[in-house]
Amino acid sequence: MGMTQKEIAKQLGVSYMSVSRALNGSGYVSESLKMRILTYAKENGYEPHRASQVLVRNTTHRLALFSSSLPHYFWDEIEKGVQVAAQQLKAFNYETTYHRIPEQDTQAYLEVLETELKKGLDAIGLVYQRKYDMQAILARIEQANIPYVTFNVDNQTSNRRTFIGCDYRSGGRLAADFIAHTLQLSAKKEVLVLLCDEEGQLQGRGPDINKLRLDGFLSFMEENFPAITIHTEYFSTKLQVGYQDNQILELIKQYQDQVQAIYMISAFNTDFLHALECLPNHDFVTILHDLDNSAIRHLKTRLLSAVIDQSPTLQGSYTVMALERIVESKGKYAIADLKLEHNLVLSENRHLIEGLIAAKLMQ
Repeated sequence: MGMTQKEIAKQLGVSYMSVSRALNGSGYVSESLKMRILTYAKENGYEPHRASQVLVRNTTHRLALFSSSLPHYFWDEIEKGVQVAAQQLKAFNYETTYHRIPEQDTQAYLEVLETELKKGLDAIGLVYQRKYDMQAILARIEQANIPYVTFNVDNQTSNRRTFIGCDYRSGGRLAADFIAHTLQLSAKKEVLVLLCDEEGQLQGRGPDINKLRLDGFLSFMEENFPAITIHTEYFSTKLQVGYQDNQILELIKQYQDQVQAIYMISAFNTDFLHALECLPNHDFVTILHDLDNSAIRHLKTRLLSAVIDQSPTLQGSYTVMALERIVESKGKYAIADLKLEHNLVLSENRHLIEGLIAAKLMQ
């Protein structure tokens, strides 16, 4: 148990009411006595009881988070984390909403944002995605003087208070390390790397997480395994509901007799695994990013060798908690960026990693 207000009053020889007024910022207390109380409380590690703070302020704080909507499996996991943290904060008069905006629809984004601003917001979390005009979105948030954080995709040049997410280059390097060591006894060592060319589908500038992954992958191979041959191929399949084509399947067929491993960088898990299912036989090492139901199923069947997971549930939860900290501190304190480590998920360790993530959510 930490120091209480009654103990502070006793130690300073002042009334409990004076201590309560000074610490809660309510009611009159002389400036000199207030500073004496606040200084003593700080020096002795006093932390206010959250429930009593809520009763004193008698207000509701509102948080809002924004992202794109696809791929569904990834943002579903983000939302799970958001809901866990939102439920924990509900008892302290916090309301949290999470909006998934249709791809490339900046106008819809701004309209939802405007609706939330009119209701009253205390802090915002957003993903800095090139699918929208993020400059216009950030300009509106800053015009409203609302503090914001970025999660999943960062923009270090913005006025965001902190970032919650992963180092995408390290994800690419982890994929390279796994493939290189898995192929170390193979007579041939050639790898097909697949990623989507999205340039024609973008509305703004920002970090290209797939390029960062590719840079990490290629740099690791060049530094440590220069004898491994890398074939990088792009496809233009759209990440869009109902859109289907055979580009990924055709690229795999083109290289199936040449390569010993395939690395899918972009978020086309379902398409990639469906393409592998269409091949009568193959003996590739296969790896992609982020767990979904198809990936989990094919880790079991061994159609998929490994998954690099960036803990989206933790990203969602930690983002909500970062927003709460900003609100409670009234923006006075800087919050360090929170970089989450990638997990290499195999069939053998999947349940262990899921258990570790669940435990962290409950901390």
